[in-house]
Amino acid sequence: METVGDKHICLLVRGQFDSGDFAMFTGPGEVVYDGVTYVGAGELLQVGDTAGDSTGGSSGLSISLSGIDAAIIALAELEEFQRRRVTVYLGIFEDEGQLLEADVFFDGLADDMESSDDPANPEVVLSCEQRALDLGRPRPFRYLPEDQKKRFPGDTFFDLVQAIQNRDDTWGK
Repeated sequence: METVGDKHICLLVRGQFDSGDFAMFTGPGEVVYDGVTYVGAGELLQVGDTAGDSTGGSSGLSISLSGIDAAIIALAELEEFQRRRVTVYLGIFEDEGQLLEADVFFDGLADDMESSDDPANPEVVLSCEQRALDLGRPRPFRYLPEDQKKRFPGDTFFDLVQAIQNRDDTWGK
């Protein structure tokens, strides 16, 4: 936690994964923000600098958690993490530890995870990218029965649309 005047600044990190939310912050104790309880990790939780790109935006950041049990690292390696949402908030605290305000510092998607189960320094590093980068990716979905059945098995809506398209009706006679 950094101190500025009589206020303290810290980062709140929330990862939304299939098995549940990962919510920690760079201070001591616990804090509740927006209905989510963040567990204090102190200096064990590090958020890397955002890297700038040629358009003036940031391309991503890395989040590392060190000094954790090897069993937790094993669980992290089994988790489906790619394309899961990760949000980092910049929080301002009073001297008493009460959260005054938090604003979004980074909103992105988990991209890559590296882990080290070295007994001297176990660590998990999660690399994240901006959500805006996902907008430029092609989506190979067409309005065909095959594509609809891949997404929703048993749905026959587009079977009917294709039949209507090939039909020759005369209206008004």
